[in-house]
Amino acid sequence: MNQIKHYFPLKSMWDEHQAYEELLYWDSLIQQGHRLLPHDFDRYEDLRYWYDCLCYEEELRQYHDYIAAIEEIEDTQHYQEAAAPKVHMGPYDRHVMAKHSEVYPSPEELEAVQTIISHVESALKTVSDQMDTPKEVKENCVLRGVMRVGLVAKGLLLKGDTDLELVLLCSDKPTVTLLEQVAEKLSEQLEVGQSSYS
Repeated sequence: MNQIKHYFPLKSMWDEHQAYEELLYWDSLIQQGHRLLPHDFDRYEDLRYWYDCLCYEEELRQYHDYIAAIEEIEDTQHYQEAAAPKVHMGPYDRHVMAKHSEVYPSPEELEAVQTIISHVESALKTVSDQMDTPKEVKENCVLRGVMRVGLVAKGLLLKGDTDLELVLLCSDKPTVTLLEQVAEKLSEQLEVGQSSYS
């Protein structure tokens, strides 16, 4: 490899731009495969060390600026929270809340509705099992399932609502005879269920 003599004059002090240009110059020579003379290599090492220190100082400055900015944001938020007026309910807010408590079912009512629906669904499942013979496959079941509809399905019940709607799905078009059979068996199952829960 060729040895390259120093290109820039040695200085005890240099400006950043010239030092950076000189560092790029030495880097390009090394990347091209040239071998530096000992005193040039020492110069290159000095410049490399200077550049590393410069980068470190810049990163440190940016880090301190970042921490200072975060602390300023936190201080501003803390001041705004402390200075913000306490949220209080106005007359309209209280009126809305009062109306809501008037129309919305109590937890006890909601639990009672859920219990009733669960009992009816369970009883209909038993009725379906009773009406099907063991040999029948699931696709040929008389009763196919039950669905919650209306206010029950949407969760829009109001206080005092007692009309809870369920839809019973049948494999064939329902008849009056089928309706009577289901109603009779359902009543029996609900009575059995009521006696077992009491």
